[in-house]
Amino acid sequence: MRLTSFALTAATLFATLPAHAASMPTLEQIHAAVQAGVAKTQAGTRSSVPIAVKVTSVQGCQDSLEVPGEVVCLVGMSAGMRDGFAVLPLRSENGTWVGVERKHAKFAGPSPAEAQAMIRAWAREEVARDPEAAKDVQMQEAQTTMQVKAINECEVKRQTGYLVCDTELSVPSRPDGIKTELTFKLESAGWRYVPR
Repeated sequence: MRLTSFALTAATLFATLPAHAASMPTLEQIHAAVQAGVAKTQAGTRSSVPIAVKVTSVQGCQDSLEVPGEVVCLVGMSAGMRDGFAVLPLRSENGTWVGVERKHAKFAGPSPAEAQAMIRAWAREEVARDPEAAKDVQMQEAQTTMQVKAINECEVKRQTGYLVCDTELSVPSRPDGIKTELTFKLESAGWRYVPR
């Protein structure tokens, strides 16, 4: 089976687990929930072939923007010889984490202010590395006057865990605005801009 099928199965058939005092589930809680969901799926089929799915990492969890009271976690998963990333929605019920059946759960990217700061820092680093880049109008604007007006819908890339976000930019040379896609990676220290 494909990793996406496992992620959907896991999200659909999570078992309940005791919640810790923290407001977000841990790697162990998410992994146990996925294992319980896989076991439930296995019990419902006549196949004797074991399904090997493991949650290998938690990039981060955040409050769901779609459903109040739920969280979504961006996780790395391994299913047989297929590794990838998935967004798994969960909610806490009476102190217990419960998986939520919802395909295509959304994971929000950075705020416009965070994205703008990252792009400006990246542009400054590029110019410091390559002084010729300082002559480029776009690099000059990226360092100083470019504004990130909105970070709209983001899509998680299953192979990398990167978020590709529809973004609206504003620069003096283009007063009508720019619609583009920007890519970000969530790391333990926070968001990181990933240039093309």
